[in-house]
Amino acid sequence: MIWVVQFVGIGTVFALSPLMWGIAQTVKARLQGRQGPSISQMYWVIFKNWHKETTVPEWSSWAFRLAPSVAMGALFTMLVTIPLGGRVPANWPHNVLTVFFLLALERFWSGLAGLDTAGTFGGLGASRITTLGTGIEPALFAALGIVWRVSGHGMIAPLAIRLTRTPGSLFPWALASLSLLLVLLAEWGRLPVDNPDTHLELTMMHEATLLEYDGRLLALSQWAMTLKFTVLAAFGWVILGPALSSMWANLGLRIGEIAVTAVGVGWLESRFTKLRYFQLPRYLAVAAGIGVLAWYLVVGGLLV
Repeated sequence: MIWVVQFVGIGTVFALSPLMWGIAQTVKARLQGRQGPSISQMYWVIFKNWHKETTVPEWSSWAFRLAPSVAMGALFTMLVTIPLGGRVPANWPHNVLTVFFLLALERFWSGLAGLDTAGTFGGLGASRITTLGTGIEPALFAALGIVWRVSGHGMIAPLAIRLTRTPGSLFPWALASLSLLLVLLAEWGRLPVDNPDTHLELTMMHEATLLEYDGRLLALSQWAMTLKFTVLAAFGWVILGPALSSMWANLGLRIGEIAVTAVGVGWLESRFTKLRYFQLPRYLAVAAGIGVLAWYLVVGGLLV
C-alpha cells in the first residue's frame, strides 16, 4: 500500500503542477482587478510550445540543450524523495540534504544555460540567480534547523512541530514557517524577490535564462518551473504541516495544501511590490535570522 500511495502522489503532483501555477496567477490577477488567465492556461502554453519547431542559438553548446532536461530530472527526483503519504517504503531515499543538492544542481544548470548563449540578458539572469542562491541556501538551512533539532535526524518526514505538544511550541513553529516561506518565495522566483510576469531587462532573473528557448526545450523549462513550485510547497507542508493517520488522507491533505499555497502566493503577490536587487541580501538575511531565532528558542527549552 505504501508503494501505491507514493506513486499515486508522485503522478498527481507532477500532473497538477501547471494547474497550481495557474491558480496562483489567476488569484493574483483577480485581486489586482484584472481578469487574468484561466487556471489551466499553462497546460495550453506547454502544449503549444511542445508542438512548435525547436531552434537553438547558433553559438550555443550541448549545455544549453541539456539544461531543461537536467532541471526537470532534478525536480522530479526531488518529488520522488518526498513522503507525500506520510510514510515511505523501506530503504526509500528521503534525506533533507538531497533536496539541497538537487536545488543547487537545478540552479547551476539554469545559470549555465543563461551564460551559454553569450547573450546579455541570459548572462544577467544567470548572474543574479547564482548570486541569489548564495543567500538562499544558508537561509534554507536556518529555516530547517529547527526540524533537525526536534527530529534528531535529517530524514524528510512529518516530524515537525506539533501544536498539541505545548502552548510554547506555537511561537517557534510560526517562526520556522515564516522563515521557510520567505526562502521559498525567493526560490520560486515570486514577488517580492522576482516577478515571473515581466520581461523587463532591469528586473527579470529567472525569466532571463529562458529568453533564448523555444519549442520543446521551452515547454520542458516551463513545466520544470511549475514543478518546482509544487514540489517545494509539498516539501514545506510535509515537514511543517499536520499529519493524519491514513496515508490516503495525508496525500489528499498535501494536494489541498499545495492549492492553498498557490492561493496564498497569489494573494501575497497582489499585496507586495518587487524589491530592488540590492535589497535582496537583506531580505534573505531576515529569513535566515528568523530561522536561527526559532532554533534558539527550541534549544532554550520552549519546545518540549
